[in-house]
Amino acid sequence: MAIETLISEKEMAALSKPALEASTLPPHCYWSPDVYDAEAEHIFRREWICVGRVEDVPSPGDFFTDLIITEPIVVVRDGDGEIRTHLNVCRHRGCQLVQGKGTTNTFRCPYHGWMYGLNGDLRGTPDFKETRDFDKADYPLHQVRTEIWEGFIMVNLDPEAKPFRELADESNRWGSDKYGMGDLVTTHTWTWDLGCNWKVYVENGIEEYHVPWVHPETFQPHAPMKGWSEFPELSEQPWGVMIGQFPGISLSPTGQAQLPITPTIAELPPEFDGMPICLYYPGFFVLPTLDSMVYYMILPTGPESCSLRIGLCVPRESAEAHAKEPESKTHALVEEYAAGIPDFVEEDNVISEMQQAGIRSRSADAGRYSKHEGLAWQFDLWVAQRAYAANGNGSNGHVR
Repeated sequence: MAIETLISEKEMAALSKPALEASTLPPHCYWSPDVYDAEAEHIFRREWICVGRVEDVPSPGDFFTDLIITEPIVVVRDGDGEIRTHLNVCRHRGCQLVQGKGTTNTFRCPYHGWMYGLNGDLRGTPDFKETRDFDKADYPLHQVRTEIWEGFIMVNLDPEAKPFRELADESNRWGSDKYGMGDLVTTHTWTWDLGCNWKVYVENGIEEYHVPWVHPETFQPHAPMKGWSEFPELSEQPWGVMIGQFPGISLSPTGQAQLPITPTIAELPPEFDGMPICLYYPGFFVLPTLDSMVYYMILPTGPESCSLRIGLCVPRESAEAHAKEPESKTHALVEEYAAGIPDFVEEDNVISEMQQAGIRSRSADAGRYSKHEGLAWQFDLWVAQRAYAANGNGSNGHVR
C-alpha cells in the first residue's frame, strides 16, 4: 500500500474538520501493517523518544539496552559522567554488543571480539593487521542523539531533528518547570506488553471522557471527569496538556500530599494549578503532582501491540530513605503511593485491549469526538499529517 493511500482524501478531510465536527481515524489505522510501517519511518525514527531516567545509569559504566522499532540501542554513562546512546550494533558484522542492563568498562562484541570504549570509539580488532586500508577511527559505534531533560533520557534516531529542549521549554507555559521533576528519583517501575496499537493507549491517556466508566473507584472519586480542562491553544508544537482542576491533589491513597512538597509549585499560574497530564508526542507522558510524579513511556512493538513502561518518582530524600530504611515511615508511605498505581493502569490496559478487539471488526468505522476529546483529536491529526500524508511530509504542528 503506497503512502498516498494509507488514508483516503475523504477520511483525511473528515479528520481535519474542527474537533466537534471531525471523524476519528478509520479503524485500519490501528492494525494495518502498512500504516505501522509509515508511523515507524516518519514518526518513531524522527521524533524524540523517552527511554528512561538518569538514575537508570547512575555511575560510569552503567548501561541498559532498548529497541526503538527495529533499532537496538544501548544507553551508557561514560567515564566522564556523560550519558550517551549508541546503536547496539558492532561495526564488524552487525552483532548486538550487549543485552539487558549492567556495568562495564568496555563494550566487547561477543561474536568476534571487537572492543569499543564507552564513548563508542573502536579500540580493539583481534587479528585484523592483515586487513588493508583499515583505520579503527573510521568505525566507531553509531551515535544516537541524546538529550537530558528534567532527569529524563530523550533519544532521537534522526540527526537532523530539532532539539527536544525547544519543545520542552515551551511547555513551561503550563508550569512544567515548577514541579522540580529533575530533582525527583524513580523508586518503582512497571512494564506491560499490551495487545493494542500504540495510538489506542496514547489517546486514552489524553482524554478524560472515559474516567467515570473505566475508573469509577480509582480515579473518578479524586479526579472526576468534569473537573478537567484541556489547553489546546497553548502550542502549535507536538505536545498537549490537560489539567485536573484539583489544587493540592497527590498520588497518595488519600489524595493529600504526605511527602515533601516541591516549593516552586506555589509559583504555578492559577489556571494551571492542579493535576497536569502532559503528552510529548509520540508517546511520553508526565503526570507531576505536589510531591511525586508518574511517567509513561509507550513504544509500538507491532501494528497491534505496544510496550507500556511506567515509573513512580518521589523527592530525592524520600527515595533515599525508601532505599536505605525499610522500616521507616517514609518507606511505608512510598510503598502506599506505589500500591495504587497498577490498579488504575490495569483498568486502562483492559479497556485498551477491548477497544483493539472491537476496531478489528469488519463493521467498525470511524467515530466522532466529544468535547472531552479535543487533545485526542489534535494528536490523531498530527499522526495523520506526519505519517499518512503524501510522501510522509505532514506538518509538525497542529491544524485547527
